[in-house]
Amino acid sequence: MKKKLSRIICLAAIATLGACSPFHTRTPPSRVTVPSRFTQAPAGTDPATDLTTWWRSWNDPALTHVVETALAANPDIRIARDNVLQARAAHVIARSTLYPTVGATGNIGGGGMSWRNPAGLSQLSDGDPATDAHLAGIGASWEPDLFGGRHADSRAARALMLGQQAEYHGMQMLVAADAAENYLRAQGVQRQIDLLDRSIGILQRLRTYTQARFVAGQAVSADVRAVDEKLSLQRARRPLLVEEYDLHRRRLAILSGQAPENAPSLPAPGAFFVPAAPLGEMPDTVLERRPDVLARRDQVEAALDRLKSAKTDLLPRFGLEFFGGDGRLRFDGIPGLSGTGGLIALTTYLPIFTAGRVHARIHAAHARLDAAVAGYDRTVLNALGEVEDAYEARTSADTRAHDLATAVSQAGRNVSDVTGLYEGGQRMMQDILRARLDELDAREQVLRNEDMQTLASIHLARALGGGWKHEADDAPPLPSRSGARTRG
Repeated sequence: MKKKLSRIICLAAIATLGACSPFHTRTPPSRVTVPSRFTQAPAGTDPATDLTTWWRSWNDPALTHVVETALAANPDIRIARDNVLQARAAHVIARSTLYPTVGATGNIGGGGMSWRNPAGLSQLSDGDPATDAHLAGIGASWEPDLFGGRHADSRAARALMLGQQAEYHGMQMLVAADAAENYLRAQGVQRQIDLLDRSIGILQRLRTYTQARFVAGQAVSADVRAVDEKLSLQRARRPLLVEEYDLHRRRLAILSGQAPENAPSLPAPGAFFVPAAPLGEMPDTVLERRPDVLARRDQVEAALDRLKSAKTDLLPRFGLEFFGGDGRLRFDGIPGLSGTGGLIALTTYLPIFTAGRVHARIHAAHARLDAAVAGYDRTVLNALGEVEDAYEARTSADTRAHDLATAVSQAGRNVSDVTGLYEGGQRMMQDILRARLDELDAREQVLRNEDMQTLASIHLARALGGGWKHEADDAPPLPSRSGARTRG
């Protein structure tokens, strides 16, 4: 009967090895077809731009200082870096299961005893009988990874570690873009405030001129009130712009790990400048650069290895245990016993009935793997869409810039013409006021479009995966992937 049961167990083990071997596990394929080029990208054959420090292309030392200060001191980057270190420690723990565990033990004991029949022993010793003993030895245990489950766990931990590294790089990318956006938008608000102050000055001079004509009987009081109304509306806009400017300054302080009360003073903006859109970017190279895509890929690899590990729970497990020690036991009046010895044991375990627990874990691991692949597909699609959107936004803003410059020139000529006609009695003050406001509106449209060009450029650099480095200066070396990775 015992032989028959042993044969059944062996056959079950062989069948399990053939049907559930983790080496037959494959990753579900991605359902996304990566295009060969970006349809919204400008045509050109120039090599791809190095986007590691894309903010330097603005040639603004203050911008470079703001961004790199944020990269060095941002709390979110510190958190992401510490997450990498935690993941590295988890990888070391997972890898340690591949090796034997060795430990030393020892104890010393002694004390008095009361014998039930001490008549014979009392003659061998003086006083109360006593004992002392010591025992010391080394124990070791090892479970050979015959079917790769522990190796799969180690690879999964390494993939998660690399995923945390990618998220660390992604945080660098986001912080750099956030700092640059707040700095450049603050400059845009400064330009709006300057334009508003010029418009208020123009309206004040226009009111003085209108008041003089009213006193001279050449204008009516309605003309003066119309100018006053527009002047009050323009003045009411200034506090809102100042508030927005201070909001960006406080955001820069927080990004750099400073209290908002320590918001930096920003230099006056110079002439507007925006670098050309990057050329030569291909979808496959962008996906290899983007940290969010790389992190999702690592999650897929980790889910695959976890599934392999879960499948090995259906297979037999073997272990080796060893103990070797030296010890001595002595009773008063009785010769002591001492010696050395060792013990080796081979253990084995084959799951027969687990109430479906192991299979449920395998099904859950399958689902996690499929979800990880779906998450990777979603991230790839979002990345491609972000690049297309940013390229189109930049192209649209560049096209509008030419037309708006023409509109400003035409509005200026119209102001000159209407003013001449008014002085000749052929136009009313409302016509001059409307012409002036149209010119100011055209100039404001130019400033808003410049902000759109700036934001589109920042979003494009971020969408292309720029703005991260492999290590920060104060971070320990991080593990490298198999194969070269394009830097951001």
